[in-house]
Amino acid sequence: MVRPFLFSLVLGLVLVTLGCRRGEGERERGARLVLKYQPLWGPPEPFRELLAGFEKAHPGVTLVTEALPNSSDLAHQFFLTSLEGGAADFDVLVADVVWVPEFARAGWIADLSEAFPPERLREEFLPGPVEAVVVDGKTYAVPWYLDVGVLYYRTDLVPRAPRTYAELERFALEAKAKAPGVQGFVWQGRQYEGLSCNVYEALWGHGGQALGEGGRVLLDTEAGREALGYLRGLLTRGVSPETVMGFGEEEARRVFQEGRAVFMRNWPYAWSEAQKEGSPIRGKVGMAPLPTVSGEPGFGTLGGYQLAVNARVSPERKKLAEKLIAHLTSPEANLVLAVHYARNPPRAAVYDDARLKQSSPFIASLREMVERARPRPVTPYYNLISDVLQSEFSAAVAGIRSPEEALGRAQKQVDHLMGEGR
Repeated sequence: MVRPFLFSLVLGLVLVTLGCRRGEGERERGARLVLKYQPLWGPPEPFRELLAGFEKAHPGVTLVTEALPNSSDLAHQFFLTSLEGGAADFDVLVADVVWVPEFARAGWIADLSEAFPPERLREEFLPGPVEAVVVDGKTYAVPWYLDVGVLYYRTDLVPRAPRTYAELERFALEAKAKAPGVQGFVWQGRQYEGLSCNVYEALWGHGGQALGEGGRVLLDTEAGREALGYLRGLLTRGVSPETVMGFGEEEARRVFQEGRAVFMRNWPYAWSEAQKEGSPIRGKVGMAPLPTVSGEPGFGTLGGYQLAVNARVSPERKKLAEKLIAHLTSPEANLVLAVHYARNPPRAAVYDDARLKQSSPFIASLREMVERARPRPVTPYYNLISDVLQSEFSAAVAGIRSPEEALGRAQKQVDHLMGEGR
């Protein structure tokens, strides 16, 4: 028998709970959320269904999606202009892995630590993406999908993937001798952000670090000099063609996919292109971690996008925006983006999902490489200093300046821009 006062207490709690839910639903009713994102490049239906799932769970909400230019630089410029101007006409935005500290320091994106505590992110997501979104101990974005630099190699021209830089050079030169007209190693050497990714991978491969104590960007170091010397040496020793100084991702991919190179550094997207019907290298390509001096698996540069909330939106819209981010970064959403758009999941557990292994074994096989992905210097000044890095790195690779001179100049300029020594 339920005592009268206990029954009243239980009934009261139920009514309060229902009232809270009804109040929450009423607050959501008529709400409009705007998501700014870059195209995923694939069939539109799976992403539409993912968005429809959110609207079904929040029937009073109208979800509006607005695509940005595919160029990262153009998207960054759009956000600089709109967020600095106090725009509040969009709620959730995508942020490149190097933008989050910059936007957080400027006060343009909201602190999401209450909804997404850093400790929980570290439990559920891979280390590299978490390092990129947690700034000064607070969460400012949630990883959506990631990218990582990898090494492609021709399985018909070399015995296996090289583990060291010395092996890469030896394998490349031996293959070139057997296959006239084939280049050794193509990568991104043009003066742009892709070159910085290649330089940092070489820096880590020589045992270096991107940041020192106090967050200082480390450039003029022994590992840095060895890294730039290695990249310059690829050209002078004939391992890489001089033309790589004008290569971005697509230029390198086209040369490799046409069967005119033994090795290529690129992102995972190039795999599906290489395996398309009619590709001259279909079935003749392997992929592996980048080599290092020591022979341990290398560290690819972390790329990818995160979801953040515009700091200008109201508290009510912020809560709703956080729910949308939770929906779009869930394990199920990770799976949708991996299977239908070849976007690498930032959640570690998704790589063990049987559905991923069956539908996209290639994505599942990337786990070791994405676990070792490292971000470029996590600093709010990165976009300010990137022009300096690109200019000096390019000068060293082209032989205009020695690695010592280029890194010395870069260190002075970057220290000045970041206020070091003041």
